[in-house]
Amino acid sequence: MAETGIGPASRPLVEAVGLTRVYGEGETATVAVDGATFAIAEGEFLALIGQSGSGKSTLLNMLGLLDTPTAGSLRYQGDGVSGLPKAERAQLRNQLIGFVFQFHHLLPEFTVLENVLMPALVAGARPAEVRDRAIETLELLGIVGLEDKNANQLSGGQKQRVAIARALLNRPAIVLADEPTGNLDTTNTEAVYDLFRTINRELGTAFLIVTHDRSVAQRTDRIIEIRDGKIIGDVRNEYLTGGS
Repeated sequence: MAETGIGPASRPLVEAVGLTRVYGEGETATVAVDGATFAIAEGEFLALIGQSGSGKSTLLNMLGLLDTPTAGSLRYQGDGVSGLPKAERAQLRNQLIGFVFQFHHLLPEFTVLENVLMPALVAGARPAEVRDRAIETLELLGIVGLEDKNANQLSGGQKQRVAIARALLNRPAIVLADEPTGNLDTTNTEAVYDLFRTINRELGTAFLIVTHDRSVAQRTDRIIEIRDGKIIGDVRNEYLTGGS
């Protein structure tokens, strides 16, 4: 593998400098993330890898504006976001970031279309204004025709596709995917990663895939590795890029 970084021609989408998260105080303080510094360019397809307890989920939560750093800075598209009020962070999160989790978190009593529309409705849009975009997204993910089914009628693979469609509805600049195939079989795992790559190429959406599985990380173009809260590696994946 070769060392990486954002070149001068690439526009940084995310910039983390000295990002640190400490829980507790004094002798009981726990440093979950310690001085993480890296950047993500627009349209990148990369992995954050680390074992359980390495700090990767804490780092993901800070990148997703779900948690605030104890120290350091975080910028999106050049603008500092670390000190924003809660309401502004929520608005920015809804506009720029999509989330896909290991558990799909669909509302079982709602239809597929209602679940997909949820981010837009939270942002104040009218269903009629974004319905066409939702249908287009379902079509991209190969599940158009299921929009009137309740979420509890779907298979595991279908549910995760709906969760991906929901994450993409507002056309985010980046999708943060936390162990997104942890509950899927091999066939559905392959399908989900193929979809991620297709979306990355066709829509230009950046992806950060959080995983503990190195074989999953090898499917991305760049791997950031975290251990004991510290970034210990940031490399291009020569398996896919052919080296440097």
